[in-house]
Amino acid sequence: MLFKKKKRKITTGASPGDKFVAQLDRGVKVNTEQLAEMMVTSSTVTKGDMLNSIDSLITQMYYVLQLGHSVKLRGFGTFYVKTKVKAVNTADEVTADTIERITIGFIPDVEVRDRMKKVSITVESEEGASPTP
Repeated sequence: MLFKKKKRKITTGASPGDKFVAQLDRGVKVNTEQLAEMMVTSSTVTKGDMLNSIDSLITQMYYVLQLGHSVKLRGFGTFYVKTKVKAVNTADEVTADTIERITIGFIPDVEVRDRMKKVSITVESEEGASPTP
């Protein structure tokens, strides 16, 4: 994982002012097509079949999540429906309007969290200097 040194103006805390932070260089976004191409290299499935499988997975996950269920992908983690609701004084006041937000949350499996903790990190140095591992 590559991080870059960035200067930030910090306005809160015990010692505000100009500070330096490590900012993740996210690189380019990998799309479904590219992911399918990557997956084909480690399987016997064609790229078209892989794309159909990924599309079907997404469609079915969306359907199940819309019903309020969670989806656990073995070895990766659990996607779940996350809500923000408004509290009211009586049961009669609870309506669809008291549901302020519905989104999707994700909880990675323990193995995934452990692997992310062990990922190799490189901090890109200032111009002319070598990277700091």
